[in-house]
Amino acid sequence: MLERKHTPAIEANPRSPCGLSVEGAQVNAGVDSELEWIWKIAQGDRSAFEQLYHAYQKRLFGYLYRLVGKSDVAEELMNDVMVGVWKGAGRFKGNSKVSTWIFGIAHFRAISSLRRTHPDEVEIEDAGPIADTHELQENALIRESTREEVRRALAKLNRQHRAVIELTFYQEFSYPEIATILGCPVNTVKTRMFYARKELRDLLAQGTLP
Repeated sequence: MLERKHTPAIEANPRSPCGLSVEGAQVNAGVDSELEWIWKIAQGDRSAFEQLYHAYQKRLFGYLYRLVGKSDVAEELMNDVMVGVWKGAGRFKGNSKVSTWIFGIAHFRAISSLRRTHPDEVEIEDAGPIADTHELQENALIRESTREEVRRALAKLNRQHRAVIELTFYQEFSYPEIATILGCPVNTVKTRMFYARKELRDLLAQGTLP
């Protein structure tokens, strides 16, 4: 993975020069540090932005790279996401975790990029929850497979299925958090995960990945 040493260029942020909330998200002495960073970023605090950037750059790059498959595109998208965070910090309402909000921005940017480069890929909205009786076996198979085997298998999934696998196994978001990031119902996340795990399990079980 490439090392990224410089934060993206940002303009001065004129929002909230003296407020104690970001669109109602209260900040006090015991608040989560990420929420405090967002509050400070909304006031134009570049130091807080640097801290948030360095806290998220590796996670975001990994997520974006596994979605788009190109390191240069992932790098560009990661910087776009963080510029979006800088500009949008004052609109963060605190209704979700900071990480959920940031990954929601990242997902939107990645999908927009993929739609431009792969316009013929069909979006499929699955229609309801499906019980998955093989979850434990599939989780074990994924963990027992090598990192490279999993990476190659993920590359063969469609972007919706790659996203739910990435957000679940690599970023450890809950289904409700993933639903917020992807902008879809929780049941849709569950159904996509069912099909994604099944396809991933079949690919890993075959043992014939190039």
